[in-house]
Amino acid sequence: MCKHKRCRNKDCGVLFVPCRQVPGQEYCSRRECQQARKREWNRKKLASDPDYKEAREQAQKRWKEKNPNYWKEYRARHPEYTRKNRQQQRRRNRKRRQNPSVSKIAKTDESDLRKNELTGRYKIIPIHAGKVVKTDECIVEITAISSGYCCFCD
Repeated sequence: MCKHKRCRNKDCGVLFVPCRQVPGQEYCSRRECQQARKREWNRKKLASDPDYKEAREQAQKRWKEKNPNYWKEYRARHPEYTRKNRQQQRRRNRKRRQNPSVSKIAKTDESDLRKNELTGRYKIIPIHAGKVVKTDECIVEITAISSGYCCFCD
């Protein structure tokens, strides 16, 4: 008979003997459970530590700048993955159209449109050192893909 206390794994529910050196161990050593533990830690860290969140965003931005064609090349190298992913996205889109209460696709860094449509022409003027620099201005046209509301106009 084992002298050690057995614990139920928080992720898979399997009983396991925790390591004496890890007080409060909630996950077994299975790869899937360790990945779940890391995902949970990361989710909590992002929610509670703004410095960590900003550092991670900056690191991702730097990586994206160094690897601008990564996803295009990945899709070219993995056509089966691309095909399967597009099928799944079509299924999700169909499900969303059939049931509007299903959550919408949202990037965490995009604004949520509310109240006013933003369709129209706008002049963008870069601001350098606190001064408006008109020599760099450009005119852009913004077209709303779907009617919505502007979160800035609440």
